[in-house]
Amino acid sequence: MSLKEKNRFKPIFKQLIRLRENVQNRQKILKFKKKKWQTFLTFYSYRLKNYKKFKPLDHTKYFVTKHGTRGMSYKKRFRDTLQAGRKLRIFYGNLLKKYFKKKIRIAIKKKQSKKRIENTFLNFFETRLDTVLYRAKFAPTVRSAQQLILHGKVYVNQVQVKSKAYHLKSGDVVNLSLDSLNLYENHIINSIKWSVPPKHLLINYRTLQILFLNNLESTNLASEFLFNLKLQKILVNYSKQ
Repeated sequence: MSLKEKNRFKPIFKQLIRLRENVQNRQKILKFKKKKWQTFLTFYSYRLKNYKKFKPLDHTKYFVTKHGTRGMSYKKRFRDTLQAGRKLRIFYGNLLKKYFKKKIRIAIKKKQSKKRIENTFLNFFETRLDTVLYRAKFAPTVRSAQQLILHGKVYVNQVQVKSKAYHLKSGDVVNLSLDSLNLYENHIINSIKWSVPPKHLLINYRTLQILFLNNLESTNLASEFLFNLKLQKILVNYSKQ
């Protein structure tokens, strides 16, 4: 039993080394002292500087270099494409490739414009209950928000919901139980972007309530991710598989 508890989070941290990105914003990673983490921690500490932390990016653009350099070889572009999809899947709680492909096909069928396809694709994940709890700062990661839902701490319109993939609609009210009040307070205080909630949510931190507005089309999600999404590469790669 003790061996299982020791290796519980080992796989996710190994993936962060390969991706060279703290996708889930786990602060525990800063306390690691083994030699294999030094290169990653040096790179990550540079990214944590204020002028790098919240650098706005246009996630809908497909960046192409003007010069044919070694860094833009086919091997590196192929690796970046795979890592971009893996980062997004880990960020949203280790989602399966099969689930990603399904959502991309639905987004392509619904919209014809490329920009609308990207917005539709992100809306599938931003309307999920676990993502909304994370955006509202009640959980440090999407994975932690899923644990709150599975333990019966979350109510939607006064009805207990235990499905982490539950999709919210405009006007839905999310309530959290008061049993874990200290836990919510710690997550809010330690939030990396307190107190800047997204525009599509109205949050009352005194009553632990969230009103979902569903105006994601007018919400700029560029600063809501701490890494470059490279959505064009993800959509093209997964749509071909």
